[in-house]
Amino acid sequence: MSLKDLASLLNSEARAGRAFISEGETDLSIAKLSADLILRLVKLCNAAGVTCSTYDDEYSSCDDEDIHDDMGPFRLTIKKPERPNEDAALYVLTASGFSDFLRKGNKANVWRVTGLETSFRCQARVFGNWEEPLAAPEVAPTKSPRMLVKEATDTRIVPEDVRPYLLYESTLNPADPLHGIWASHAFDSLIRCIANEVSASDRRLIFKGPPKLSLEYQDREHGVDGVLDFKDFQGLQEAAVWVYENAREAEMKYVLLSTEIARSGRSDGEVITYFRENLESALDCAKIAYQMAISEVTKDTLKSLGDLRKAVTEETSKATDATRQTVTAITTAAGVGIGLAAARMSVAINPWVILVVMIMVWIYVVSIAYSGWHFILGQRVLRDQWQTKLYRFLSSNDYKNMVTDPVSRSEAFFKQTAISGVLVLAVWAICVVVFAFNTVPSNPKLPATERKVIQPAETYEQPRRQAPREPRARYSYPYLLQTRGSMPSYPES
Repeated sequence: MSLKDLASLLNSEARAGRAFISEGETDLSIAKLSADLILRLVKLCNAAGVTCSTYDDEYSSCDDEDIHDDMGPFRLTIKKPERPNEDAALYVLTASGFSDFLRKGNKANVWRVTGLETSFRCQARVFGNWEEPLAAPEVAPTKSPRMLVKEATDTRIVPEDVRPYLLYESTLNPADPLHGIWASHAFDSLIRCIANEVSASDRRLIFKGPPKLSLEYQDREHGVDGVLDFKDFQGLQEAAVWVYENAREAEMKYVLLSTEIARSGRSDGEVITYFRENLESALDCAKIAYQMAISEVTKDTLKSLGDLRKAVTEETSKATDATRQTVTAITTAAGVGIGLAAARMSVAINPWVILVVMIMVWIYVVSIAYSGWHFILGQRVLRDQWQTKLYRFLSSNDYKNMVTDPVSRSEAFFKQTAISGVLVLAVWAICVVVFAFNTVPSNPKLPATERKVIQPAETYEQPRRQAPREPRARYSYPYLLQTRGSMPSYPES
């Protein structure tokens, strides 16, 4: 005898209406038991090593010898055996308890159900027996149905998280009654996740359309014998998985599917029958409409990405221009310092003039660098506004790779250039000023503006000295004739 035999007997008796089971996380209580049935259950509990207690109709403790038909009905309380709770699992003994936990909900990700032959997994839970190793899948959260579905009453019947009702890499076995119980609960939860509005007071699901559609749903008993057709569940499961598979696209798909559901049928009716006839065609039409919308969005997205690329290119080029202007200003200022230092070495320039010039040059460079940084800060604010209003279709990682990282590299280069250049220029200006005050020019000539031209009061003309002449020799005429020849003849007048 084992817990499985005990659970099987409890399930069969509960199905036959001869036992009413209320199961908790650590124990379970069975009421309305006959004397023969409670003795059989006590025997199975003792064989399985499970602690149990018997009570009469007035909830007074009684022994096995005191159990007779005339004292019934009886009540049995069973303490669940201790289990290692390393995986924080929920241990369920009966099918009735499994149905109650599905209706009330439980935060455990691992559910261990006695008698579950084939394990299966959802996007947020895993179901198996008490012995096999289980691990819950890790699926990213999707959009909450409560953000999409409107509820007309204060009682919340739309599930907050749809993942516990969406299968994950698993299929259900129609022959397993526990699979059927889960499918029945999942069906009732999923139909509320795809409607536009849920009215709990009159039990209706409203689809706005156009045209407007109102479907009636029933609060069904989710017993072993009251399961729905698996084909109906599979169709709804496929539709819900398509809507909620992606959190960013869930709202668009939800609107398309709910609209097509309203358009597919001709009149209001019962939800299971209506979905059986129209859900498959509505899902196909919604998928086609989604593909058409994606095509239009793709065109707009490509255009937006092209505009974004141009904006990023323009912004990085402006940051590069600001860097180039800063470098040019720093180089010019350094050249002015070199010129002043060279002039001080050769001309007696006032060092205070050099100090004033270097201060003005340094302030000019700082102003250029500050204006460039102010522009960069303004562009950052604009980028934050662009992302939330124009580029919401891009994820944070894509936007970071396409926009933030390239612009940040340009900004970082400008910042490093500006800070290092201003500091180096400040040191250079100090060196030039110190050099000007401690250097004596090699040719201390006054500048042309400071020179005084002294003119003499009177101008005296100095007489030129002449060499003494030698005395001229006198010669006789005959002597001249002998030396110079005959005298020239003159014509007779």
